[in-house]
Amino acid sequence: MTAAGLLVAGLLIVGLAAVTSKPFQENVLQTEAIHEKATESAQAEPSESADEEPSKVAKDKSAGTAADESSEATEAAPAETAEETPAKPADEPPSKVAAAEDAPTAEEEAAETKSEDAAADEEAVEAKDEAAGAADEAAASEKDLCCKPGDETPPLELVKQVPPGGLHNPYDWQKLKEENEDPDYLVKQFRLPGCNECHGGGGGGGFCPALSQGVWFWGNTDDVLFRLIAQGSKALEEDGFERIQWGTVRAPMPEMGHVIKTSDHLWKIVSFIRSINPPGTNPPEKVIPGRYTAPAGKAAE
Repeated sequence: MTAAGLLVAGLLIVGLAAVTSKPFQENVLQTEAIHEKATESAQAEPSESADEEPSKVAKDKSAGTAADESSEATEAAPAETAEETPAKPADEPPSKVAAAEDAPTAEEEAAETKSEDAAADEEAVEAKDEAAGAADEAAASEKDLCCKPGDETPPLELVKQVPPGGLHNPYDWQKLKEENEDPDYLVKQFRLPGCNECHGGGGGGGFCPALSQGVWFWGNTDDVLFRLIAQGSKALEEDGFERIQWGTVRAPMPEMGHVIKTSDHLWKIVSFIRSINPPGTNPPEKVIPGRYTAPAGKAAE
């Protein structure tokens, strides 16, 4: 073995001995521990900086947002102010000048008053016309109630509908005679219900008084004659009429309203009576109204 080989071998032995010795291992462990601490420290510093960076970013972002909001508020404020500005004058009371301009002038007030007076006058005229129209309608309704040609109302019903004094003949006996070619037209109207059986064929009298005489027991108006023929003398007296005088015949007048079917027919019989009376004894030459006093029961109504 050479000296170099021995030297190398000796170094190896010395090295192994040093490595395997306890102090050496402790140094190695300490070195590793220091190294590990250094590594941990190195790792801990980046993490803290990483944690700090987001917070900074957040702060920066918050600062930016606040800046943006302030800028938006600044932009919005003028717009809102611009919108509110026109509304303020509308809320404020009008000025005296504007009120004076809006106030009507004396001429305008006079014109308005004149137009109101004219409207009031027109209303008064309309009210007057309406009242007159109502009166005309009332009169027309009474006229329609009695009496008209061709009236089909039964005589007894018409007597009940029309107050005493309201019945009048719608016919003129002379016109009736002229309008009909038959010269006996009126006397036929008289004979048809059998009036001739008591008063004679031509109304000259028989069992009952003559209709051609100028003596009227109850009066000679259209109203009295119609009621007397329709109701008879007994019912006529019960209704409040008073007999004026008696003739030589004291027989009562019978009720003919159930035999004579229509008021129109009865008016033609009254027209016949007018045609046979002597001149100067019939309306309008000599009117003898009936004497009527409302019975106690009807007066109370």
